[in-house]
Amino acid sequence: MARRTKEDAQTTREGILDAAEDCFRENGLFRTSLEAIAAKAGVTRGAVYWHFKNKAEVLEAMINRVTVPFFHGLEHVSRPDGTTPLRDLREMMRQSFADLVHNPRVRSALEVIELRCEVPVEDDAVTVLRKTGMRKTHARITAAFKRAEALGQLREGLQAESCARSLHFIIGGALRLHLLDPETVDLERDGLAAVDLALQAIAREPLQFPDAS
Repeated sequence: MARRTKEDAQTTREGILDAAEDCFRENGLFRTSLEAIAAKAGVTRGAVYWHFKNKAEVLEAMINRVTVPFFHGLEHVSRPDGTTPLRDLREMMRQSFADLVHNPRVRSALEVIELRCEVPVEDDAVTVLRKTGMRKTHARITAAFKRAEALGQLREGLQAESCARSLHFIIGGALRLHLLDPETVDLERDGLAAVDLALQAIAREPLQFPDAS
């Protein structure tokens, strides 16, 4: 019975997050209330509060559903014993771009955080969430480039930090442009081509990518 109750609670929680995702996309974060989320999920407001203290916690949990696997991938790419960090980083970005294009949950979560959160005030929950994700991503990308640097895989004179910053700019720009105009910006083609161009410019030796045209 206890196991079933736990499973039911998890199902309710996921339903709340699904409903929040729909509400945020339709109305924006700041015009969505917990009451609206509860109504969309078909539960009481109390049920929402049982799982989440406030709307910021709902948003964070919704984002974490898709970013946790991404950060696990970054941990793998930046592992200290890796021998091909640049190729591993590129493969991870290929998979991440594909997930955004083909996985509705991933796309919806990123659309909410990038396009449906009205301009926040400094250090509010949304800003903190964005900064935390940005800094965590940058730290892992930097670690991958530091590994490449230690292996002598970067062009002479290049430093891991500047390489990571440049690639992070490219990735962020590609994601936002695709979300704004997916019919014009093909993330799997154009975004990956930009990543490839950056990595080839950074690498000491030409990189071979099996799926590159």
